[in-house]
Amino acid sequence: MHDKVIIRIGTDAEKQKLLNDYPNIKNVVRDGGYFIVAQIEDTIVGYLWGFKRKIPAPVEQDEIFINIIEVIYTNLRCQGMASSMLQKIMEIAKEEKVYQVRAYCDIGNVPSHRLWLKNKFSISPVKMPDGSIAGSFVSFVLC
Repeated sequence: MHDKVIIRIGTDAEKQKLLNDYPNIKNVVRDGGYFIVAQIEDTIVGYLWGFKRKIPAPVEQDEIFINIIEVIYTNLRCQGMASSMLQKIMEIAKEEKVYQVRAYCDIGNVPSHRLWLKNKFSISPVKMPDGSIAGSFVSFVLC
């Protein structure tokens, strides 16, 4: 990872700036939740947003669902920043005693699949009625 990267919880103002700069992410980044940033000097170069919820199954447990994780600048990808942001949200999940951390990635997003595999998440492909694979749910059980 880049020597001067800081991984930290982002501010509401930083989240709003990101939403203004990249309006297409408004569908996946909402109020509240957990906003983690990767920062080099004064520039946010990556971000993660997730939220806590009840697991949508009859198990009476909570999870943190990651809606988006992104390293903004392509020249900074594959250097461990996404893994570091993921580790930060995992620390939060452990503190909050949630059962698992989970996410979804499109089947064509090979770098995302590699990120989850590298970080020891289970990968469960989603098979559509026509037999095609739309993407994968990934999860990591904490307790």
